[in-house]
Amino acid sequence: MLRFIGERALHAAVVVILATIGAFFLMEAVPGDSAASAVGPGATAEQYQAAREELGLDEPLATRFADWAGSMASADLGNSLIPPNQPVTEMIGNALPVTLQLAFLSIILSLAIAVPVAVWSAYRRGGVFDRVASVVAFAFISVPSFVAGLLLIYLLVFNHSFAQQLILGVAVVVGLVVALSPLGRRGGPGAPGVMWGRSLIAGLVVGGVLASIALLLPEFPRQGYVPLAEGLGENLRSIALPALTLALMEVAIFTRVLRTDMISTLQQDFVLSARAKGMPTGHVLVREALRPSTVSIITLAGISLGRLIGGTVVVERLFNLPGMGSMIVDAVQNDNLPVVLGGVIVIAVFYVVVNMTVDVTYALIDPRIRRG
Repeated sequence: MLRFIGERALHAAVVVILATIGAFFLMEAVPGDSAASAVGPGATAEQYQAAREELGLDEPLATRFADWAGSMASADLGNSLIPPNQPVTEMIGNALPVTLQLAFLSIILSLAIAVPVAVWSAYRRGGVFDRVASVVAFAFISVPSFVAGLLLIYLLVFNHSFAQQLILGVAVVVGLVVALSPLGRRGGPGAPGVMWGRSLIAGLVVGGVLASIALLLPEFPRQGYVPLAEGLGENLRSIALPALTLALMEVAIFTRVLRTDMISTLQQDFVLSARAKGMPTGHVLVREALRPSTVSIITLAGISLGRLIGGTVVVERLFNLPGMGSMIVDAVQNDNLPVVLGGVIVIAVFYVVVNMTVDVTYALIDPRIRRG
C-alpha cells in the first residue's frame, strides 16, 4: 500500500510541476500590460518604465521564468500589482477557506441527499418513488447553477413564507405517496398489514422531516459571507444558499450514478444469497450492496470537489462571496498577473491532491486496484 501511495504521490508531483510551468507560459501569452496596471492610468512615462524594470518585463522570457521558478521554490508567489499590494499568499489565505468551505459543504450536502435517495430508488426500481426521483434528478441537471441560485434567492430570501408553505405542501404530497406506495405493487392491498404499516410509518417520517424543515427554515441573507470566527450559526447561514445552489446539480448526478451501480449490485449472487437467508432489508442494502457500489460515486465526488474548488466563480459572484473565483476574476480584469498565476497554481495543486486521494481511497476499498 505504501508503494502504491508513493507512486501516486510521485505522479501528482509531476503533474503539479507541469501545470505550474504551463500556467506561467499561458499567462505570459495572454495580452495585457502588468506595468500599466501597477502604476495606474495617471502615471508618467518614467514611472511606467520604472515599473517595467521592477517587474522584469524588459528581461528575456527565459530570465523571467528562471526568476519566477526560484521564487516558487521558496513559496514566494509575489505581491499584488494593485494597491495595497498585498502578498499573493496572504490574499489566497483569505480567499481559499471560503471556497474550500463552499465546495466541501456542497459535496457533503449532495452525498447526504443522494445516497439514501439512490439506494431506495434502486431497491424500489420502477416504483413511484423511483420515477419521482428520476424526474426531479433530470430537472436539477437541466437547470444551470446561476438560474438555480436566482430561484433560491427569490424563494428563500424574498418570499420566505411562501417557501415554507411550498415545502409543507411537498411534505404532504410526498408523505402520501410513500404511505400509499403499496397500491402499485402486486398483492399490496391484500397483503398483511405489515407492509402497509411500514409504508405508513415511512410516509409519516418523510413527511415529518420535510414539515420540520419548513417550520424551522431560517431566513437567509441575500449576499455576503460571515467568517467562521464570528460564529458557526451565522457562518453557515451566510453560506447555506450558495452551497445548496452548487449541490443541486451534484445531487442529481450522484443519484443517477449510484442508483445504476446499486441496481447492478442488488442482482449479484452474494446479495441474492443474503436476501434468501432472510437478512433484514437495511442490512442487505447498507452492508451488502452499498459498499461495492460506492467506487463510482467516490470518483465522481472527488472530481466534483476539484471542479467546484476551481469553478465556483458564478456562484461566488452571485452571492458576493470573497472566494478564489472572485479573487481570480478581479485579478484578470485588472491584469494583476501574480494573483492570477498564484490562484491558478493553488487550484491546480488542490485538484491533483483530491484526485490522488480518490485513487488511494479506491485502493483501500478494492485491493485489486493496487495490485493492477
